[in-house]
Amino acid sequence: MIGAEARYRALLRVLPAWYRADRGDEMVGTLLDLHGEQDRKALWSELWAVLALGLRTRLAARAAPARTVALGDLVRQVALLGLLWDVLRSACFATGTLWTLLTFSGPYPGNFRAAMTSDLITELIPLAAALIPLVLLVDGWRRLARITAGAILAVGAIWFLAKHSGPEAIAYFAPQWIPLVLLLAAFHRDAPLPPARPWWWIVGGSLLLAPVLAFRFALPGDLDRITGLSPLVWLCALAGAGYLLLRLRSAPRPAWTLALALCIALAVIQNLVLKNGIIPFDAIVLAQVCCAGAIVVALTVVGIRDYRRTVVKG
Repeated sequence: MIGAEARYRALLRVLPAWYRADRGDEMVGTLLDLHGEQDRKALWSELWAVLALGLRTRLAARAAPARTVALGDLVRQVALLGLLWDVLRSACFATGTLWTLLTFSGPYPGNFRAAMTSDLITELIPLAAALIPLVLLVDGWRRLARITAGAILAVGAIWFLAKHSGPEAIAYFAPQWIPLVLLLAAFHRDAPLPPARPWWWIVGGSLLLAPVLAFRFALPGDLDRITGLSPLVWLCALAGAGYLLLRLRSAPRPAWTLALALCIALAVIQNLVLKNGIIPFDAIVLAQVCCAGAIVVALTVVGIRDYRRTVVKG
């Protein structure tokens, strides 16, 4: 039993130290009792419950140290903003493809339309994969949102293993999958749901804004160059600057601030990786990256300062 106790205590390290100090001995005792009774079904059920509890306590929303709650809030905000970014980006691409499909009048229209229709379907899939879990979560269907996210991840993993190989493919699909993983991890039964009214406005506004951003393809060449890597990068920079201005009149929200900084940084990096060799790194792109980078730095500094004021010292 000494070896079993050592294994169970090692397993309990999935729980944070503050939780183990309070209930660690009791939980080890329960596991040892089930081990001694040879009740494998109950033991495996208890072990699974410990793993799930470890996730909930490390990303807690209440009844936990302030730093733990802050980490959980940060992960939840990154999940929401990541899904929103996927919705906006996929909707923008799908709208651009649809506009090209409807307006094309060049040679071989049949072959071109067949190819563009295939591209449109391919772009609608990631849009649905991000939009459906986000809408379900905002509407209060937490369990269904998590089941949907898990199913999308499972199907995506199977499809990826069948069709792709190599780290470059993983880098391409990671921005689509990471928010779903974070949704599964952070929006557990003890976590608060996102406020419905503002998030309905945000999601609806993103879907209305996507066609406007997609029409960059209709701009003359000189104006199209102004978009740089993507109009979405300019939008991220404007959103970050707007948030900083609103932040001056609102209470400190370190989780929101740091999550926005992280997501803008990832959006810029993603566009740099995807557009490498396609769009020249000229003065417009340099200005765009510097502008977005300055916003990320400002958000990070403000977020760290708010975290120290409200969490560390509070």
